[in-house]
Amino acid sequence: MGTLPKDRGLDRHGHVRREGDLSLVQPEFAPLVQRYAADARAAFGSDLDSIYLYGSIPRGTARLGVSDLDGQLLLRREPTAADRETVRDLEETLGATGPQVSFVGILLDARAALVDPADHYDGGFHIRVLCTPVWGPDAGEEVAPHEANLELARGVQGDWRGALQRLRQDGSTLAQASASTGANGGVSVGSADGGVSVGSADGGVSTPPDLRTFCRSTGRRLCRIAFSWVLPRWGGWSSDPAVMHQVVAAFEPGWATPMAAAVRLGWEGEQDLALAQELLGGFAQELTDHGSALGA
Repeated sequence: MGTLPKDRGLDRHGHVRREGDLSLVQPEFAPLVQRYAADARAAFGSDLDSIYLYGSIPRGTARLGVSDLDGQLLLRREPTAADRETVRDLEETLGATGPQVSFVGILLDARAALVDPADHYDGGFHIRVLCTPVWGPDAGEEVAPHEANLELARGVQGDWRGALQRLRQDGSTLAQASASTGANGGVSVGSADGGVSVGSADGGVSTPPDLRTFCRSTGRRLCRIAFSWVLPRWGGWSSDPAVMHQVVAAFEPGWATPMAAAVRLGWEGEQDLALAQELLGGFAQELTDHGSALGA
């Protein structure tokens, strides 16, 4: 077995600890974080319950001009279509004024939905472990702690089969468009390296899909699924792509090469349609078989 990280991401009680902290935000990203919080409060007013960050910025591992700003907003009520349009406007405004990041993505949910015990391993894990509070009452305190065990592995990926199916469909759409225009699915640089989101956060691609988003979503989803399947054997948690790759390679050496390719697509800006479709074939099928054996 290969070398495993010493830090398994657990607190002194053996529970998965929260990944980020505002004290870890690098100075070059602090003004954008402040603008994000101020703009969100101005946009939603008294309906806004709390504001969070997740991903590389609150973990202190963001790369200037490459990383995402990944945000989570919770409302005191169910979001409406108009609310989601407001979020899209926020994303565009912050993206246009924030050259520190290559992409801004903001999730919007009702507080009640993410603290629901029925969603403990998906939305609950997201808000308790992956999200760092920026403003307002911390909804993560209402969620019971998680252990890095089989139950977490089964639940943390949400509807992962549906996510893979949607990605395959988007890949086919892109391939058809490429064939009709004579374009190729080659490589270009400029994707993002934001953090983990679980469940539906990265499962689907916008319609019509674009190559950058498709490759990013494909790489991240495959990495996270593979890591989830070995998580019970390691007994730890991380959303850092380098750590996920290291852990997966240690327990499943045969997955090391496709994991490396998935990391390149998901976090290093590689845009290669043929590679993404190849991974959604053999590697995804192997992960599906493994997940079924785990009861996921």
